Amino acid sequence: MLKSVLIIILAAGSYINAQEKYCIVKLPSISGIYSGGCKNGVAEGRGTAQGIDKYYGEFHQGLPHGKGTYVWANGTYYEGQWKDGLRDGKGKMVYKQDSIISGYWRYDKYIGEKNIQPYRITRSLYVVRSSFTKLPGTINSVRLRFTRGGIENADIIDLSLANDSGEQFRLGPSYGIENPHFPLEVIVRFRAWNNFHSTQYDADFEFVINEPGNWEIVVTY
Repeated sequence: MLKSVLIIILAAGSYINAQEKYCIVKLPSISGIYSGGCKNGVAEGRGTAQGIDKYYGEFHQGLPHGKGTYVWANGTYYEGQWKDGLRDGKGKMVYKQDSIISGYWRYDKYIGEKNIQPYRITRSLYVVRSSFTKLPGTINSVRLRFTRGGIENADIIDLSLANDSGEQFRLGPSYGIENPHFPLEVIVRFRAWNNFHSTQYDADFEFVINEPGNWEIVVTY
């Protein structure tokens, strides 16, 4: 009986070790030895990963995600929030020379002591809703689409666009600004018919984009 119990315990230990051994960490610099939560063969939940550098904290789909501490080989470390393997959110960098930088990171870059939002709506009149999407790529551009009932530019009589940098362009039903500098302030004004075509109204939509990128903005009125 005792022999059978020992065999079961050893088998369970071997299974756990196999899980840890084959649990993938997708960040190459810490991909080596891993122990901790695992789901579908990748690191998930809390764990510790050791490669050239070391990380201990929360993982999601094989990458640091959530709260964790990353220690570089030279002793410098970052303690704070992560998103998809990048420093993102509140945290602090501590260097070997006892120099500390605290504040907020976004996409692995330090943005300062205050958490500056990627964009901010400063005025919205007769706008039902809006969405700001940062598209992949390195181009700095802003494209605006205006929709109602799934139709672009429906019943818009006049539209004016003012921006403090960049050049305006028109591409089909979309309006845009290319080569802007950020932060970018934009003022949009247009007149449109209501759904019953019985009266017209003047809509205003003003916003500031602080973060460089390739932005698409959809305004529903």
